[in-house]
Amino acid sequence: MAKTALWVRPGPYSCDGLVMNLHPALVLKTINQDRKKQCQAGFTLIEVVVVMVIISMVMLIVIPRLPTSEQENLKISARTLASTLRYLQERAATSRKLYSIALAPGNESIKIHEIGTDGSVKEPSDPVLQKSAIKEGIIVADVRVPRLGKVGDGQLRLDVGVTGLRDFVTIHLRSATGQFWTVMAFPSGGKVKAYEGYHEVPP
Repeated sequence: MAKTALWVRPGPYSCDGLVMNLHPALVLKTINQDRKKQCQAGFTLIEVVVVMVIISMVMLIVIPRLPTSEQENLKISARTLASTLRYLQERAATSRKLYSIALAPGNESIKIHEIGTDGSVKEPSDPVLQKSAIKEGIIVADVRVPRLGKVGDGQLRLDVGVTGLRDFVTIHLRSATGQFWTVMAFPSGGKVKAYEGYHEVPP
């Protein structure tokens, strides 16, 4: 095999980068050895331990702050209920239809019905209003209406007309672990707010 002269970076087999009369097989062997050394370079044991310690510290700080599934379900239920009440009032105003909200304090039941012109009660035609506003395991702890006071059991019906709710309504939702979220619906405007915790007046 003929010898050759190649231009490479300065190294143990070159002078100013010029390889003179070096056998091609030796050039390839040298390049392969350099690549093998680069591939073998990696993290030291100390570096790995430091990274693991940092990750452990971050997990200790972050994990306790992550909400449990019940906390998250309660939060989602409150916000979904607030959005549903908002949408219900808008729907009543635009469609000129009457609706009612049936609540059973102490239970998981919140149902919306459409009131016909003859006074009949039926399931709403709007699929959004057919869905349950609260998740399984979330309880309607109590409902406060100024003209009725605090209602903690039994059945309660709230009418929603073209002008929205007639009364200021406060609905307290409770999880199985005893945590609360409060949903407040304001009359004749469609404004509905959800707050973490148990509140009897707007915070």
